[in-house]
Amino acid sequence: MPIAVPDCVLKRKIARGGSYTPSENTDLTGQTIIVTGAASGIGRVSAVEFARLGAKVIVGIRGQSRAEQIAQELEREVRVIGSSKITGYNLDLSKLSTVKDFADKILEHEQHINILLNNAGTAHPLHSLTSDGLEIVFGTNHIGHFYLTQLLLPLLIRSKARIINVSSMAHCFVDNGINYEFSSSSYNSRVAYGQSKLAQIWHAWELQRRYGQLGIKAYSLHPGLIYTDITRGTSKLSTLIHQLILSIIGKSLFQGAQTSLYCSLSNQAKPGKFHADCKEATSSPLAYNQKLAEGCWEFSEGIIKEKTKYF
Repeated sequence: MPIAVPDCVLKRKIARGGSYTPSENTDLTGQTIIVTGAASGIGRVSAVEFARLGAKVIVGIRGQSRAEQIAQELEREVRVIGSSKITGYNLDLSKLSTVKDFADKILEHEQHINILLNNAGTAHPLHSLTSDGLEIVFGTNHIGHFYLTQLLLPLLIRSKARIINVSSMAHCFVDNGINYEFSSSSYNSRVAYGQSKLAQIWHAWELQRRYGQLGIKAYSLHPGLIYTDITRGTSKLSTLIHQLILSIIGKSLFQGAQTSLYCSLSNQAKPGKFHADCKEATSSPLAYNQKLAEGCWEFSEGIIKEKTKYF
């Protein structure tokens, strides 16, 4: 029994991973940063940290009134009057029409975008579809962000922006690439989540390969084990067990946001690569398979073309 306490403390210390502290002269005044999924979790922490450094922050959150309310909450949380401005716009990544509406507002009102943090995510225990008829986890985590990035790409290139995809080590759950049939009869929630996160790694890598020479810098990352509310429809017992495990070996939200901040701000982060604990990390061998990455890009473009042809 006496061994259990220090062992637990050690595991907790290891789980915290690396940290990133911006240099004292880091000033984001004049920069514009977009954060998707900033209502809670590491997205909210990231948005606040960017604003504290002086950036104008635009948060994409489901529901316009909710987005405006949370933007006001974040402003109060920053507590530095006049040094930041946080704006909230409706963004539901599972509904491509709202992704376009969100991007249209950005393109109408912003002259530059310095950082796009594709942070929002979801996980579902059962097979379900978005309003556009896409498997909901892949459709939200990857296709929604892919479409948003494509719509903003000319502005991102002009701004020589950083694009950061919050992926996960869960991409290692995928053994042979993505099964684009997304059959309900063979649905496995763990694999579905892993497929969406593998696609986000491929997305960042392909962005860097295709547009890096134009000044774009794209990154993907694993934030660590963090308790968030991305899993919907899970039983209370499963949620309780999940919370208990993560209270022992997981990261706090601030700790979980560190690699997002590192990839967004540090010159030590490596464009095109997968990161964890504020450094380049070992990924699945599939993560840098160019043929599969190109195939995912082409599949995603095809989906976007089909689902948005009447917009």
